[in-house]
Amino acid sequence: MAAKESLHTDDVLNKLKEVEIFSMFAGQREVIEKIEGLCTFRTYKKGQIIIEEGSYGDEMYIFLNGTLDILKKTLQNEKYTVTIFDADKKSVPVGEISLIDNDRRSATVIARTDCRCLVMKRESFISFGDENPRLGLAITRVIASQISSMFRKATADVITLFSALVEEIAEIEQLNQ
Repeated sequence: MAAKESLHTDDVLNKLKEVEIFSMFAGQREVIEKIEGLCTFRTYKKGQIIIEEGSYGDEMYIFLNGTLDILKKTLQNEKYTVTIFDADKKSVPVGEISLIDNDRRSATVIARTDCRCLVMKRESFISFGDENPRLGLAITRVIASQISSMFRKATADVITLFSALVEEIAEIEQLNQ
């Protein structure tokens, strides 16, 4: 894991404002500072595994710089790269769902380069929401919207795959007649 240090700078606050779940507070410095106060600072070295698919996690990571590989496992347990994120261009949040859900991680995250990030634990977020219900609810709504969007996309993907399968079966049946 890495060194923990405080990073209360304008650069860090600006990176937090870029994160979708906090962007509604971009004009409210005191709220962004409260959010930054919930986080600890970590660094990861090139090649270091940050999140392992299938493990349980209770942390969201907000990458301030560096490049990340996001990997998934196939049914044959082989890893493939789903996407690459460049936090030098824009802050990259990973694991937002873990702030409200205690389930297994859906992907592996590996530092492609040295990275710096803020880490927020679910316990800190829940306490923040209890103390600031309006702010906690606003953030939770954005996370819920993201989950809904992922669910709709997954449903559309399943329908597309099912349709392709039905067409393939129909073609095979025509060839066999």
